[in-house]
Amino acid sequence: MPRTRSKRKRPSATAPASRAFKGLVAVLAILAVVGVASVRFLQTTRGGVFLVDHGVESAYPRIQTDIGIALKHSLEASGLRRRIRVHDAGGAGKPVRWDIPCDESTDLLLVNVALTGAVRLAGARVRRAEQIDGGRTLVFNVGTNTRDTHRITIRRLAPHVAAEALRRAPPLPRVAIVIDDFGYTKGGVPAEIIALPMPLTVSILPELRASQAVYREARQAHRCVMLHLPMEPAEPAREDFEVVRTAMSDAEIRSLVGEYMESLPGVDGVNNHQGSLATTDARVMDAVCATLKPYGVFFLDSLTSPKSVAYNAAVAAGMRSASNSLFLDDATDRREDVEDRIRELIRLAKAHGSAIGIGHPHPWTLEALRESTGAFERAGVELVTVCELMDASPSATPQETP
Repeated sequence: MPRTRSKRKRPSATAPASRAFKGLVAVLAILAVVGVASVRFLQTTRGGVFLVDHGVESAYPRIQTDIGIALKHSLEASGLRRRIRVHDAGGAGKPVRWDIPCDESTDLLLVNVALTGAVRLAGARVRRAEQIDGGRTLVFNVGTNTRDTHRITIRRLAPHVAAEALRRAPPLPRVAIVIDDFGYTKGGVPAEIIALPMPLTVSILPELRASQAVYREARQAHRCVMLHLPMEPAEPAREDFEVVRTAMSDAEIRSLVGEYMESLPGVDGVNNHQGSLATTDARVMDAVCATLKPYGVFFLDSLTSPKSVAYNAAVAAGMRSASNSLFLDDATDRREDVEDRIRELIRLAKAHGSAIGIGHPHPWTLEALRESTGAFERAGVELVTVCELMDASPSATPQETP
């Protein structure tokens, strides 16, 4: 019986092509991951330092701002931040120059160590750290490997000389920016705003699905945090929470406000969400402030109505209080409009000594904040939180109601 030959299976012509395609996909995936990682690195201060050292001048203002924030955080711990006197605000590629008078009790060695740690953690380089004048003056220069972003001189002076130095150079005008309406979602734009390397104040709506998660995230980021208290608007709107209404009794107002305060225990302050009707009612605001006073919080009048009595009610209750100066992103979805309003906020701070702006977690607001990080220092204005503004403010006085 003749033997049959087994037919050998011929390799498919498409097999090499399939393997090549899979290999190409794998390479592209690796390149995509590397690309994303590279972009993220270049967005950090360390990445910005790398860019500046390789001739990318456009990265200099961003890292100057980032390094400045790190330095101010470190100086806050030693009580020196509010003693900063700006001799040169930088800009146009020039380093910022700070002079900081302090008294005899300041340990410059400890300040040096703290500043050095903060600078290295931020991804920058200490270019000079030297005590001169018999150890009474610390010269501290910071920047990249090739150039300075900040030149700081901290001088120990006799008490009367330090006081005179502070008197001659008054503090910078101050701007505080509040971002309202946190609590609907976590992650995304809200998380990116909380992570911005600038002192912002976060205001969280109570008892929403993400309120607690955002509160924890904001606290971990050492943010100044406020309760965004829902209050009745002049034009009723459907909300996801109960609002403080003018039809409520004082007892009902106290119960609701207390419930909301307990839902976010330990907030630093409160500002009103909506409330163009409720904030114009003196009885309602007296009940609100009487409830808030024992918590030791401050009150920021969002000023959603020109007839608001909220600020005066808070002052009358013995609370630290302030009013919103400007809404940053009302009736717009353009980053350029928000940037224009930030410039207006800076102008108001220069005219009045301080100003507070309120924005919301919109993508265009996030973009405008990123673009404006260096604008404050270049304008000779200090960006602070509302917590810092309230701590530094003298006792408030009632305002005339329009």
